[in-house]
Amino acid sequence: MNKPEKELAHSFNVILSSEISQKLGNEQDKLVEKIREQRNYDSSPHLSIATKFMPESQTEAFKAALLKEFRNDISWNLEFAGFSISTGKNYLFLNLSNDSRQKLFELHERAFTATENIGNKGQGGLPPKYTYDPHISLIKLLPEDSDAALKLVGDDFAAIKMRILSYEITRQEDTENGFSNFPVLERINLK
Repeated sequence: MNKPEKELAHSFNVILSSEISQKLGNEQDKLVEKIREQRNYDSSPHLSIATKFMPESQTEAFKAALLKEFRNDISWNLEFAGFSISTGKNYLFLNLSNDSRQKLFELHERAFTATENIGNKGQGGLPPKYTYDPHISLIKLLPEDSDAALKLVGDDFAAIKMRILSYEITRQEDTENGFSNFPVLERINLK
């Protein structure tokens, strides 16, 4: 009897510019000097458009559907709107302007429509654990550290714009000790 394939997270993300990634990395460095990161997976800043769960055997179909849907998209501006603490007080988020959020909601819907019959929206075929809410997570923390975390980050990201030039498709890859990385499988360059 064959063992079922492991279900892996597959993500479709906006690629952040190297300048913004560096600035966010600096903010994360400031945070982890004082506050313990609670995630056991790659905490590099990323901006997800959509995440689905499926075995590796469905990866190529997932990539092909996204490439077909998004290959003719044009570049656009993403605007940040400062930092906040999540409702559960366990994440520090970099938020997006209302226009940028709306654009990401539209991309999210297109991605799920294009991959409708591929993979699952939630793990194990269950509904998604969280409702889609476009943001960038800087750190997962204990609720008692949330006020201190918010004080450590500045206002450097209020009303900053970044041109979005490409998207990426990633797939979960677990190490022997249970840490998850998300290597890039495909890049979609925008016109």
